[in-house]
Amino acid sequence: MYSTEIEDRLKFIGLLDLLIEKNLFTKKQISIIYKKINSDGSNVSNNQMSAGAYYRQIKQCKRKYDQLLYTIILFRLLNLIDNNTMDTLELLIKQLDKISRRDFHHNTTQIVQNDIIIVIEEILRKINKI
Repeated sequence: MYSTEIEDRLKFIGLLDLLIEKNLFTKKQISIIYKKINSDGSNVSNNQMSAGAYYRQIKQCKRKYDQLLYTIILFRLLNLIDNNTMDTLELLIKQLDKISRRDFHHNTTQIVQNDIIIVIEEILRKINKI
């Protein structure tokens, strides 16, 4: 049985949900960052929170993002993240981007979310030096 475009998109959204669940930011913070970066100006009126809460979240997101970048820099300097690790992560990101942008009308390509998750977890396990 061939999957439909909607089923494929929902499966990819499920994969995004898993990535969001396992990252440093909350789901709400990811949503705020995504909307802020992909829109014109502030979207306070479109949020289900007060302006004060929204700007507090933005401030927390900026602080976490800065900490993430400093962590990457520190780990690179300490060689906890080497060139091979960076290349592997970049390749993984490119592959996920291809999956997210692929032609959903092509009925021979099917996202198998669990397989993708297993591959991601295996790659991360192998490159983790800690």
